[in-house]
Amino acid sequence: MTVAVDHLMALLATLVREESTEHASAIFYTHAQASLVRGVIENAARAVWLLGPDERLIRVQRRLALSVKEVKDSTKLHSRFDSQPARDEQTRLAEVRRLALAAGAPADTLKTFLTAPRYTRIVEEGGAHSELSGQLILTLWSACSSLAHGDINGTFGLLGHEIVSQDDQTALARITGNCSMLRYTTQAGIHLIDQALTLYTRRAVRP
Repeated sequence: MTVAVDHLMALLATLVREESTEHASAIFYTHAQASLVRGVIENAARAVWLLGPDERLIRVQRRLALSVKEVKDSTKLHSRFDSQPARDEQTRLAEVRRLALAAGAPADTLKTFLTAPRYTRIVEEGGAHSELSGQLILTLWSACSSLAHGDINGTFGLLGHEIVSQDDQTALARITGNCSMLRYTTQAGIHLIDQALTLYTRRAVRP
């Protein structure tokens, strides 16, 4: 939730420029702001995905599965820098497995229990726990991802564009930002943040 809000505040900083106490201007970027909105949606959806299930064991399973992924990612990162972490991978993974068993995870399917899904599934399932559909959240996140990666289909399919000049083989195009898309994707991100905060408050009080 903190990371989602951080991306949202960064978006605000790039979008609004206060000229005076009475005047402000808006600055639209073609691709970079979509990267920030993607960060809002992705992190808020992950928080909702973690907090959404009513069954406590599922919530624990999802958090520990992400911990396993983080341990393995940490090992890869240290390897690239030719350094050693404070604790080796096996020690850290053993601790996660111990926590999973203590929480009630089935020992015979522990590996599957601790396998984190891909982000597309996390975003969709997180969105499904909100008033918006999981498919809609996944679509908006994917649209932002397309612009974040600079994909041609996203650039020409989602942004305004005008052919300035053209010859037999080359076209010069002017690309402009899409205000409506930025608005709706940001609103979806804010909605997910609100949903995550509601769930966090609910789960913080254990019956």
